[in-house]
Amino acid sequence: MKAPARTDNKFSSLISYTVEAKEKFGSSAASILIIQDNKVLTEWYSGTHHLKNGSLVVTADSMFNLYSLRKTYVGLATAIAVVESKLSVDCKVSDVLTQMPEYELGNTTIRDLATKSGTKYFGPHRVEREEVASELIKELTGYNIAQLITDRIFKPMKLTGTEWVSVPNEKLVCDFQAADGYASVRVESNEGHERNLYSSTRELAQWGNLHLNRGLLNQNELVPADVFILIDQLRMDTEDKNRIFGWYYQDKCYYASGAAGCHCVIVPEFNAVGVRMLNKYTENYTEDQNSFNEIFYDCLQARS
Repeated sequence: MKAPARTDNKFSSLISYTVEAKEKFGSSAASILIIQDNKVLTEWYSGTHHLKNGSLVVTADSMFNLYSLRKTYVGLATAIAVVESKLSVDCKVSDVLTQMPEYELGNTTIRDLATKSGTKYFGPHRVEREEVASELIKELTGYNIAQLITDRIFKPMKLTGTEWVSVPNEKLVCDFQAADGYASVRVESNEGHERNLYSSTRELAQWGNLHLNRGLLNQNELVPADVFILIDQLRMDTEDKNRIFGWYYQDKCYYASGAAGCHCVIVPEFNAVGVRMLNKYTENYTEDQNSFNEIFYDCLQARS
């Protein structure tokens, strides 16, 4: 499905910046989507799924690998499981995951998982923090991350363009993160903790908008209000409070990014969400993320 271009001229500098970033980083694909006050103001697509002849053109159906942006999905599933189980965030993970040796988990707490602090890999098999969170969620809810988020979020929001991909399909945009630099798609477990979460531009923006609206969709509570109370509390009392459940918090916004250049930024002051998709990135990611956030904020300010 080819999306009709919708562009509010107030965001032209953001699109120009993205065009330059696409060329600078060598990305074959790019897109922008802006939501403000629950309305799409700008939707823009450029490029192809890879750089070879015969590649599909990027459209609203194109799904990009979110990489570390997946941690916001892991984070929300963790928060829901913890809140509904009425656990303290200072509970040791080993007290819940009795099937994992305590010596491997050490003193790691749920707070550590929430703030991405402390140990990143556990035990001789180097189990990643997100997989530990996945096991915790299964123990508390009986569901893995993908099942929980699909049932609680994707289905009521009618999101069908977000998937932990275990079988390739033509909607997937290739990325260039493989060691050999060739375009590839990442196919892994469909349980929800690995680097194979793909999303369309529209649906990533809706994911951000759900967080902006503190879990409400048309006044229906998809996410328990206590989840956002917990997030607020963690921001107040966690020493290293820049990252909470996968989101980086700054004075004017909070955001998350992935290794191939997908980026979602939320600006509560203007009730707005901005999404930028790429499929190849740079090592200078912090500079790029901050630049995008600042340009987006300036555009919103000019529009107000």
